[in-house]
Formats: sequence, C-alpha cells, structure tokens
Amino acid sequence: MSHQNANPGIQLTFSSLADEKIKELQAIIDGITEPLILIDQNFDIKRANQATLSFTNESAYRDLTKQKCYTKIYGRENICPYCPFLSHKMEHSDFSDVFDLKSFPVPELKREVLFKYEGKNQNLNLSFFPLISKDGKIYSFVEKISNITKIKEKEEENLRMRNLASLGIMISGVAHELNNPLTGISLTVQNLVNNLSHFAPELILNRLDLIQKDLARAALIVSDIISFAKPERSKYTLADLVEVIYKAKETVQRLYPDLSKNISWDINSDDEYIFYFNPFKIERLFLNLFRNSLQAFDYAKGYIRVDVKKKKNSTVVTIEDNAGGIPDAVLDKIFDPFYSNRKEGTGTGLGLSICHSIVKDHNGKINVKSTDDRTKFSISIPTIKSQTRK
Repeated sequence: MSHQNANPGIQLTFSSLADEKIKELQAIIDGITEPLILIDQNFDIKRANQATLSFTNESAYRDLTKQKCYTKIYGRENICPYCPFLSHKMEHSDFSDVFDLKSFPVPELKREVLFKYEGKNQNLNLSFFPLISKDGKIYSFVEKISNITKIKEKEEENLRMRNLASLGIMISGVAHELNNPLTGISLTVQNLVNNLSHFAPELILNRLDLIQKDLARAALIVSDIISFAKPERSKYTLADLVEVIYKAKETVQRLYPDLSKNISWDINSDDEYIFYFNPFKIERLFLNLFRNSLQAFDYAKGYIRVDVKKKKNSTVVTIEDNAGGIPDAVLDKIFDPFYSNRKEGTGTGLGLSICHSIVKDHNGKINVKSTDDRTKFSISIPTIKSQTRK
C-alpha cells in the first residue's frame, strides 16, 4: 500500500515541475516584443506569446490555440499563398513525410508580405524556424512576425523626438548666448540716457563702443545659425592664411575681452601661405576654434598656440591649448550639431559643427586629440595655386 501511495505523489511532483517549466517558458516568450507562434503540421496554433494576442486583438491564449494559423492570424480561409510550407502540404498530408533536412537545408525561411493591419496596408517580415526531430524530420515550425512599417514609424518617431530635444537644447543655448549681449546693450543705453547731459564726449564714445561690441557678438551668434541652416558653396579668392588667422584672433579678443585677458598667444608660420580659399569662412573656422578654447579656459590663465606648416599639397594648421582637455567619452561627439559639453543653456552647440562643415567644403580634414590638460585641433587644407577648384 505504501508503494502504491508513493506513485501519485511522485506524479504530482513531476506535474508541478512541468507546470512551472511551462510558466517559465511562457514568461520568456512573452518578453519578446514581436508576435511568436508555434504551429504544428496541421497549421494549428499550439502556443503564442503576448505580442500575438495584441496582433490578433485577442484577450486570452485559449482564443488562439488549436485554431488555424492562417485564419486566426491573417483572416484567410485557406493556407496563406506565401507560406513556405504550402506546396509540400498540398502534396503530403503530414510534415514528417517530406520535411527533412534535404528538403529544407536552411534553418530559417523568410517572406515579406503586404498585410492590411489596423485599417492600413503594412509590410510584414515573416520568419519561419522549422523544428527538427532527432531523425532529421521537421514536425512543426515557429513563425515570427516583424511589422516593418511599425518599426520604421517608431524609428522615425524616435528620430523626431531626438531632433526636437536637440532643437530645444539649441534654442536654450541661443537664448542664453543672445541674452548676454542684449543685456549689456540695454544697461549701456539706460546708463547713457540717464547721464547723457553729464558725460564727456569720450565717455559717450566709450559706451557706444561697448554697444557695438555687444551687437557684434549677437550678430555672430545669428550668423552661426544661418551658416548651419543654409550652408553656401565656397567662393575662393587669393588670400593670406596667416593674416586671416591673426584677424580671427583680434576679433575674438575684441568680442571676449574678459575671457582673453589671461591668455598668451603664440602664432608661428615658417613661410608665406597665400593661396586660394574662402577667407570669410576660414576666418569663421578659426574664430569658432579660438572662441571654443577661450570658453574652455573660463577666465583662467593659459596659452593658445597656432602653428602653420606646409605638407605636400596641403597647408596644415594646428591649434593647441591647455584649457583642461576633452574627455575621451565626448571626443567623437564634438563635431555633432547641437552637441555641447558645457553646462546646459550655454552655447548653441553649432560652433565645431560649422568648423567641420567649412573644412569639408574646402576638401580638407579636421582632427582633434586631447591628452592630459591639452587639446590640439589639426586642420589640413589643400593649397590651391590657381582659381580652378579641384
């Protein structure tokens, strides 16, 4: 009697373990976000995941199991014409009669179909995974449904949201950058109005000069945005590259006198560098790089060193500063539009992106290296001696 009583308990334990395994398996396939269906040799649904319920608008697994896959999933009365097993099923009543490894050497079969889902045509990518027995026969298969249309729509939505986030950061940066010169202009004008009758002519001229500098800063920010939004093809003229570099240095010192006052400059060139390029854009290139260095110093002492050298058919300019370096994690991102490693709300995130565009427009290259507290930008520009663009 004791032996007979033991068997039911053992069977119950095995049954409980089996139920737990089934639940565990169901939890795993429910974690897959695309419809996954196990189909037997008679095209009956044996198992499905939660995504399949959503795809078929069903609320319970019992509404799917033991139903024909072509009817329940695709709303057809007969086997789907794109089913890879259709021709074999019409000739044989059972998978095991014909579905062996010789008939289907590939472990996965794919079909792309157009299917009306949620009221509109959508592209589906169907993947079929045959299940093979020990004797090499396929006894059933798993079908996975990938909604290509929905995937693309989700990617486009994610891209749109990222673009909106980037736009928000840029707008915040532009507002902050414009607010500084506009506030300066407002205070200077207010000071002039209140004390116009008491100010000496030279003091009035000094205040007007401050207004002019603030207007130039605001105009530069607007110009950055326009340059990025509507890039123009470069028009080359014969110009002196070293002279343009000095001009960019003088401009950035005039626009950012407080940031510049603790910086020592060292500009070196071993020869004349007069060739054809766009002097306005190249000045903008160096102006943005110099401004980037000054902002990285954040009023601290340091140096900016510029070296100009010839290399085969190109002119190479290196700009080095000791403003603290750039972390390796962000080096690959600094030329991306709207990216800024400064605190949120400062900078437009366009300066280095514009630099990259200008160099590319001149068929050149720009690279950056950063070690310890030093950062070095290297710009290579083809030395064009004639007016014909290469």
